[in-house]
Amino acid sequence: MRFVFIAVLLSVGVFMAGCASQPEANALIERQELKVDPEVIYTMTVTELLEERLPQPGGESLLQIQFAVEARSDAELAWKVTWFDASGLVVKGVGDAYRKASVLTGQTRYFKAAAPHARATSYQLHLREPK
Repeated sequence: MRFVFIAVLLSVGVFMAGCASQPEANALIERQELKVDPEVIYTMTVTELLEERLPQPGGESLLQIQFAVEARSDAELAWKVTWFDASGLVVKGVGDAYRKASVLTGQTRYFKAAAPHARATSYQLHLREPK
């Protein structure tokens, strides 16, 4: 019986030692503002990536981004924006799925997206081939 008790204590101690500690709430994770799938890099280039805050009635403002894509060859692309609040948490919104677009050789296309809520303070733009 004593052996079983010691074995249980040891297994609980090993389990507790292996548990990851919870990250600090104020610890922000550094992330790239632009994530481009390697397959897309060969056909197009992001030439501009701008952001601004749009004033809203009531005194709040929404983060808006604009980006330009220049095509080296005819290509299809899918893009989406993930919005984050000041704590680094994702701000959910309507239309979080990828949007599809076509870009022709030598063409520069401009795209805009506005945050779904005034809480959004940063973003990550994702570009990939449509699936």
